Amino acid sequence: MLANEEYDRALERSEAGTADKAAASGKPWKRKRGAKALKPVRPRHVERAPEPEPEVAVAEPEPEAAVPEPEPEVLGDSGHSDEKNRPDEPKTEDAAEVLEESGRSTGEDRPDEPKTEAEPEPTPAPEAEHVPPITFTITYVPEPEPEPDFSPEPAPEPDAAAGTQAETPASPEPEEPVAPIAAVSARAQSDLPRDFHADVRCSSEQLSTLYQVLPADVDPMATLEEDFRVARSSGALEGTRSNVTFSLRYLQADGRTPVRVTLRRSARAVAGKRWALTEVDAGATDEVGLEGLDVARRGSWGAFQTGDSQADPERAFAQTISLGSRDEALERLAGLARPEEWGEGRRILSDYLVMTFARVTAEGKLVVADGGPSARFDTGLVTPEGSPIGAELSAGAGDIPWQLEGFSATDPVDPVRYVTSLAQMTLDPALPAPPFSSREEVVRNPRLATPAYDPVANEVRLLVPHDGRALALAATESGYEAVATLELADAYACARVISSDLPAWLATAVRS
Repeated sequence: MLANEEYDRALERSEAGTADKAAASGKPWKRKRGAKALKPVRPRHVERAPEPEPEVAVAEPEPEAAVPEPEPEVLGDSGHSDEKNRPDEPKTEDAAEVLEESGRSTGEDRPDEPKTEAEPEPTPAPEAEHVPPITFTITYVPEPEPEPDFSPEPAPEPDAAAGTQAETPASPEPEEPVAPIAAVSARAQSDLPRDFHADVRCSSEQLSTLYQVLPADVDPMATLEEDFRVARSSGALEGTRSNVTFSLRYLQADGRTPVRVTLRRSARAVAGKRWALTEVDAGATDEVGLEGLDVARRGSWGAFQTGDSQADPERAFAQTISLGSRDEALERLAGLARPEEWGEGRRILSDYLVMTFARVTAEGKLVVADGGPSARFDTGLVTPEGSPIGAELSAGAGDIPWQLEGFSATDPVDPVRYVTSLAQMTLDPALPAPPFSSREEVVRNPRLATPAYDPVANEVRLLVPHDGRALALAATESGYEAVATLELADAYACARVISSDLPAWLATAVRS
């Protein structure tokens, strides 16, 4: 043991403090807690176990080299070293006794504290600069965006039917915007809403916009449901499977742009409804008068629709038969029928099919199979060989009764009839008629007059040329009455429903 001056000074301070407190209180056995100062403890002799390193490091050559040479030197020096160290031994023993007695007097044997050196007081850590905390605000959105991009899946049916087109995947044609629209109506029918009251959340803001622009006697919810059904049936939906846009029957204040509505599907149902009405594009609502927006005149029969008439053959057709994709259906029908001029985008053929079905429904010529799984009707068209073409229908699974499956020239059914009197085929000079510009010419050439079908009233009208347009006359018991004036293109479509042999003044309008 070696003397340690630091322990000696600490021992003196401890004895002085203990004596003063004991004298002041008169109770030396009671000690109060004071500042945590370094206190001496009785040192313990710790015998360390031999480390494995010397054992591993010891080698046979080392003892051989150490045994012969150092023995005489160690024996000679040991006597001198013992003599020199003997006077120092009492000092270490006295220091040990002093420390032992001080430990007994203070009663502070702490074997659990092996450290005997004075511990420096901890230095205060420098204060870190104040960093503003990061706060997060979590907002719950019940209608999240379609997160994973709900891009429309490419429809495999057109690729399989195209045959040679499937061999060129690098062609940009499959990426045309028409394909997503067809995919929405054909592949997502089961998930699209049927009842707007039960399936669609309509916010008060969007409904308020519709109430402002629609006529006062129109129910916005009924209009939304009916127009959405028409868009689904005719394949007029735009967008993706989670974000659908369609047009209503009403036009904006400019008289050209239809009112458009957007539905969005949320990831989770809110109040049991996955779809929500998110946008109504009605244009400038402050320009709408008290009477509300006007209904768009669609189809070649638009001139036959009066202000009080609510009949719309196209809407009735769309709510009865789902075409899936109107363009594809018209393409199949035109490819099967005898070649003919159907106008731009086959507009005449589209109106022809709608008006033909209106007459089929009026005469009850829709032939339904036993049990109701399928039905068919005669289209009035023929193949190049002269075989009648029929439309094949299957029972629909949703709110639309029938689904168009295709067209065929087998198993013909009874066609519809239109003309019921001679006065509907040619102008009868004996009957009074309103004045029109080509009266004398029509009297001399009866074939200039031609019958046309009015699907709104389900009647046949007689068309005569008048000032570059077509005047529609209704044959009554008292004579002819002027019903409407049609543009030549519309007059051609209405007349084509009855016959393909039309006068030149109508045929030239379509060719031009």
